[in-house]
Amino acid sequence: MKIREKSLFNILIIAGVIIFISIFAGAVAAPEGKIVTLDNDSQTIIIKVNETFLLKLGEEYDWNITIDDQMVLSRVVNVAVVRGAQGIYIAHKEGRTNLTAIGDPVCRREQPPCGAPSRQFRINVVVENPRRIMGFEVFFTILALMIALIVSKRN
Repeated sequence: MKIREKSLFNILIIAGVIIFISIFAGAVAAPEGKIVTLDNDSQTIIIKVNETFLLKLGEEYDWNITIDDQMVLSRVVNVAVVRGAQGIYIAHKEGRTNLTAIGDPVCRREQPPCGAPSRQFRINVVVENPRRIMGFEVFFTILALMIALIVSKRN
């Protein structure tokens, strides 16, 4: 092989490896576990498809959780969670939904019940598709390969 052909071959091999890693690295990487707390009230939480988070609002209230679109996000069933947590939630598909929690003070269960007010907690959850994000990586890798080919032909 000529030196120019060897360089072109090496560029093609490196680009192929980069594309392979771009496509498959995200599919096997474990998502980092997030913890959503009262500090996240009224915020937007961004997660990826199949990523989970722990909802931990504390023990001071009896929480009733609702999710607007359970096709986007739902609670993982039959999973024990730490004290003060209201469950693990998983993102199913790309989209947006709201998670709302109404908390009644635990002192309302006492006799006589207290008159403390309920508390509302709400987050907007945005679920992104990791494959769509990886598409940009593949695009830029192919673009870099094309530029390398043009430069190598000019030399």
